[in-house]
Amino acid sequence: MRSEPPMIEARGLSKRYRRDRGRIVESMSMHHLLGEIAGMPWRTVRRMLRPAALTRPAEDDGLFWALEDATFDLHAGETLGVIGENGAGKSVLLKLLARITPPTRGTAIIRGRVGAMLEVSAGFHHELTGRENVFLSGAILGMSQREIAGRFDEIVEFAEMRDAIDTPVKRYSSGMTARLAFSVAAHLDAEIMLVDEVLAVGDTAFRVKCIDVMRSLARSGRSIIFVSHELDMLKRLCDRAILIDHGRILADGEPGALVGLHRNDADATETEELPA
Repeated sequence: MRSEPPMIEARGLSKRYRRDRGRIVESMSMHHLLGEIAGMPWRTVRRMLRPAALTRPAEDDGLFWALEDATFDLHAGETLGVIGENGAGKSVLLKLLARITPPTRGTAIIRGRVGAMLEVSAGFHHELTGRENVFLSGAILGMSQREIAGRFDEIVEFAEMRDAIDTPVKRYSSGMTARLAFSVAAHLDAEIMLVDEVLAVGDTAFRVKCIDVMRSLARSGRSIIFVSHELDMLKRLCDRAILIDHGRILADGEPGALVGLHRNDADATETEELPA
């Protein structure tokens, strides 16, 4: 029985989006909706309030649940893997926990500072140098200028970027950009780390360094949520996993068992799609 409260308590966490001419956008908030209605002609508002309009099914509006009723705990020192196909809701879950987007319903109580390694180079400005981007990215992640300056040498050494740190990022290879971005995020002093596919980039030697860093973070008591399609790596790094399918958590348990379940489901789907 654990005496300390979880670092993350997710309860009924859900996110709904709307398809708009092939694009996926956030469903309109009530505040925004009322503002839109206030600017409409009365004739249009009356038409919206007719019973047929009010009872129209949600799918007619292009609404769908990217994540629905996700409930789980993450404790201190735990590394939780998230397994699922593309579009299952894995990245949506991390964005909700990182406060990048608000939930449509449900809550997530988070105890501690969050470091998010999501699309690691997304916050980089390609016209700026590597040095300038270290400070920019660190600020986006919530680090103060003093924190970044104090760890700058460690960040650059870990990324193996000493010779290119004052070169504009637009001249970097994708691997160089990923190394520097990961290094910034890895040096953030956070109790909770959210990691989304960032170990799928870079050369083999650097990926080994990244894995070692994540193991070190877990041993130091950090709590980690790790999303990856590299299931063997996920089994090695995580002590627990959840399996998500079509926005819902199907299982929560030992990583090896869930990876096997996921692979069996994928194999079964491929078999069903083969022509007779």
